[in-house]
This record gives sequence, C-alpha cells and structure tokens, in this order.
Amino acid sequence: MTNRLPSSLGEAQNAASVSLGRMPTIEAKQLLGDAGILAIVHGGDTYQLTRTKQNKLLLTKCHAIMAAALVQQD
Repeated sequence: MTNRLPSSLGEAQNAASVSLGRMPTIEAKQLLGDAGILAIVHGGDTYQLTRTKQNKLLLTKCHAIMAAALVQQD
C-alpha cells in the first residue's frame, strides 16, 4: 500500500509558494458584476460562483438543468 500523504503535502506546498506577482489576477466584481453571480464551465461541468450577503465567494456545482438556465441568461 502506498502512502500518498507526502505527495499531497508537496503539491500543496508548491501551490502555496506561487507569488501573486506571477499569477493572473482579476477583481471579483469584474467577474460577478452587479448581479453577484457567474456560471463557469470546466471539464464539461458547470459551476456557479456567487457573492454571498456576507461578501464571501461561494463556488457550487450546478445540476444539468440549472446549468443550462445559467448559461442561457448570458
């Protein structure tokens, strides 16, 4: 049996070491607009990025019917 924990820790450390200067950056308001919601398609699945009342970001996976409705709103 292989212990995958060290590999996972290495990946997390690598991700954390990326500097913000080298990473593309965009303000959430530019993505979400006044509506505070955005549909994101990734790997054939649709996700919904929402700004909450507490001004937090929430990413949820959408069901197929909901995803089609979100994409059509654009």
